[in-house]
Amino acid sequence: MNLFFTNTVIDVILTVMNTTILVEAGLTETLASAYIELVKNSPIAPPALALLIGESRTNTYKLLEQLEEIGLAQADDSNKKIKYWAKNPHSLLQSVKEKQEQAELTTKKLESSMPSLVHDFMKYNEQPGVRFYQGQDALATIHRDQLNTGEEVLYFRSSEDVHSLQVDNLHAIRNKFPEKGIRRRVIIQDEILYPVDIKDRMLVEQSDAIMMLERTWIKKSDYTAPVEWSTYGNKTAIISFGTETIGMIIESPQIADSFRQIFELVHKSLKKIPDYCSLPKHATYTKIPESAK
Repeated sequence: MNLFFTNTVIDVILTVMNTTILVEAGLTETLASAYIELVKNSPIAPPALALLIGESRTNTYKLLEQLEEIGLAQADDSNKKIKYWAKNPHSLLQSVKEKQEQAELTTKKLESSMPSLVHDFMKYNEQPGVRFYQGQDALATIHRDQLNTGEEVLYFRSSEDVHSLQVDNLHAIRNKFPEKGIRRRVIIQDEILYPVDIKDRMLVEQSDAIMMLERTWIKKSDYTAPVEWSTYGNKTAIISFGTETIGMIIESPQIADSFRQIFELVHKSLKKIPDYCSLPKHATYTKIPESAK
């Protein structure tokens, strides 16, 4: 194989590779081909470049203008007839980085604006948005969403949450609600929350005042389903504690309003039960809030 043929093959391979890289960086194939020929033949007049890349003169002028805009070409009209030089491809790398930074900034802005956008969507559309979560992190994920939403939380609690997330982890997350000024109201079973011999404990009513928590008590036998329901803002969350924890967040103003109304009905009805004032009988102590230590 002669040297000329070998060099030609290598040149073709490199051209194809470089074209692919340039296209992946955002250039069209035609624009990438124009730049590669410009690199090989600088300085070159537009008509001559048009012949090399098989494009019309009009299209070639447009391609060269685009290459100038992204910093890959420079015009030279010092000798009356305009010619173009290829510029260092590092400018393309900088352009890609700037686009990435802009995309990241746009993503962050979109994420921060998403609650408002979804609110407007749900206002005029009845179709709810639903997100599913699976595994032990489902409960923590929903708690984080409640914190990020920043609205009052109403919920029916299941005592199975402790088995899902463990006492200390659950306590750490719940302490973040008063830190952000978020009130919570809960319908909760009257049962021993923490053993009496634990030193890190406080009377429930004292802790609740610090934790911005209002409890409505029910007997332990009144609600035994391993499912927790909550609503906050335009969202309703359901967590099912089984062999594997499953969580779901439904974003719908109608469903959230419905849950709030149900919560208030149950809350008021429980308060009217004759022996309600004797509750709680078992839930005497809870863990000391972090801010009280």
